[in-house]
Amino acid sequence: MKNENVQFVKSLFENPLNFLKLDTPQVYKNMTVIPIILQDDKFIDFISIKKAEELELIEILETDTVGQLEVINKSDKQILIPFGMTVHGGKQDRTIWEPILLPVGGKQSIVSQNPGTVKQKYTVPAKCVEQSRWRYTKGRGFKTSNTRLHPNVAYAAISAAGQGAVWNEIQSHRAEMNYDLSIAPTQNYLEMTKQSEKQTENIIKHFKNVENQCGIAVFINGEFIGMEFYANPAVWKTMSEDILKAFSIESLRFKDKPQDKVVEYHEELIKILNKIKFNFSTREGVALGNVVEFNSDDMKWRGITLVHGRGMAQFYLVSKRGGYQESPRSNIQFQTVINQRYEV
Repeated sequence: MKNENVQFVKSLFENPLNFLKLDTPQVYKNMTVIPIILQDDKFIDFISIKKAEELELIEILETDTVGQLEVINKSDKQILIPFGMTVHGGKQDRTIWEPILLPVGGKQSIVSQNPGTVKQKYTVPAKCVEQSRWRYTKGRGFKTSNTRLHPNVAYAAISAAGQGAVWNEIQSHRAEMNYDLSIAPTQNYLEMTKQSEKQTENIIKHFKNVENQCGIAVFINGEFIGMEFYANPAVWKTMSEDILKAFSIESLRFKDKPQDKVVEYHEELIKILNKIKFNFSTREGVALGNVVEFNSDDMKWRGITLVHGRGMAQFYLVSKRGGYQESPRSNIQFQTVINQRYEV
C-alpha cells in the first residue's frame, strides 16, 4: 500500500494532465496564477475546517504539549484540516503541519451533554508560529486564522528539521520585510503578516476563480514557485483568498527583481513538474488516508499531500527562495516519522 501511495503521487508529476486541467493564466504585475481544475473522478466529499468552524461543528483545544492540539469533530461530515492552516489562541498560535482528513467516526468518543450526540476527538500535530508567549490570553480554545504560511515558512514547516526551522524562517521574514521590532513582540507570525495585508489584498483582487476550480499554480517574475489544490471545488473556494494572499507575499518579496519571459506558462509548468527529481516518504495519516512527503534532490522543493482513495485531499508543493540560510550539515534528506509529529 505504501508503494501504491508513492506511485500515485509520482504519476501526477509524470503526467499532470491525467489529473489536472490548466485554465487560462491570470497575470497581475510580477505574479501569474494558473487556475487548476481537477478531474471529476479525483473528487472527495468533505468540508473545510473553516466551514466546520462557521457551522460550529469543530473545536480546537490546547494540550500541555506545544507540538499537539486536540480537535473535536462534532459533525456527521468528513472535515479537512489542511497543511499550513494557522490557528490563534491558547498559549501560542500554531500551524498544522500535515493535512488531516477527519472521518465521520473517530478514534475516541466523548459523551456529549446533548443526548443522542457523539463528539469525535483527534490529537493533531502542530508547530508554533509565536515564539515568545506561553500563557493563555483568551482561554484554551483556538480559532482558525485567515493567514496561511507563505512559501518559505511552509517549506520549513514541512521539514523534519523541527520547530527551530520555522522560527528561523519567521525571523528571516521579519528582517527582509523590514517589520519594526515593536511589531509582534512575541514573534507572532500572524501579527507580522498583518503589516502587508493591504498590499496582499490589493494583489489578490486581480485574480478570479473559474468554474470548478480546485487550486492554483503560481509563477513570480516568470519563475514557478509552487502549487496547491484540493479534491473538492467548494473547499478551494472557501480557502482560495487565504492561499492567494500567502503566495502574494512572494510577489512583494521579489517585486524589484528582474522578470524572466515565459512564452507558454502551461508548457513551462508541465516541463518543470516532469523535471524535478524527488525523494518520497509515506506514512499513515492522523485520521483518514496516507500522508506522502516529497523532497527534491537539490533541496529546493518540498511538498506534502494526503492520499485518500482515488484522490488527494490536499496537494501542496513549494520552493524555497532566499530567507534563512541553513548550514550545510542540515541539508539532509528527511523522512518524517510518527513520533516527530509531537516533538517541539
